[in-house]
Amino acid sequence: MFDKILQFFVKLLPAPLKKLYDKFEELIVYIYYGLLTTILNLIVQFAMQFGVMALVSWDAKLETTISTSVAWLVAVIFAFYVNKRYVFKSESKAAGTLAYEFFTFVGARALSYFMELGIMIVGTFFYHDTATDTDNPVIYFIFKFVAQVVVTLANYFFSKLVVFKKKKDAPDADAQPGEAK
Repeated sequence: MFDKILQFFVKLLPAPLKKLYDKFEELIVYIYYGLLTTILNLIVQFAMQFGVMALVSWDAKLETTISTSVAWLVAVIFAFYVNKRYVFKSESKAAGTLAYEFFTFVGARALSYFMELGIMIVGTFFYHDTATDTDNPVIYFIFKFVAQVVVTLANYFFSKLVVFKKKKDAPDADAQPGEAK
């Protein structure tokens, strides 16, 4: 569905912009799906932080950790699918390749999760005042936005250079011996 929406707007582009799109298609598609992943992450994060966690009323750092963790998990599952299928167009179905892609993707996202979590925990010192027990959603959002920018950049480079790296002049991992792709 989301790919059809993107293609609809690409068809509307004038020729010079279409050429530019074709030249930078992978990066543009990554940004597009990255925005969708970020929106999903934000929706889950805010629903957890200011919905579910507000009912529990634990320590602010624990609430932030749980909310960030759930949002991360949902976003990683969505991101793996769209990155594999639409961004880097990895069509490999070989079990070894799928396992490599999945585990390196999740590993890279785990590293970026700790980057995001660190940024959000530092942010709790700015948006949560334990003395008066107030939350400031604006400052919370600023830290969340900064975390998403840092994480998105790190994830793109790791996905491009490691997870879905295109092997030049190497036989396809899915091809049978002696079979050309």
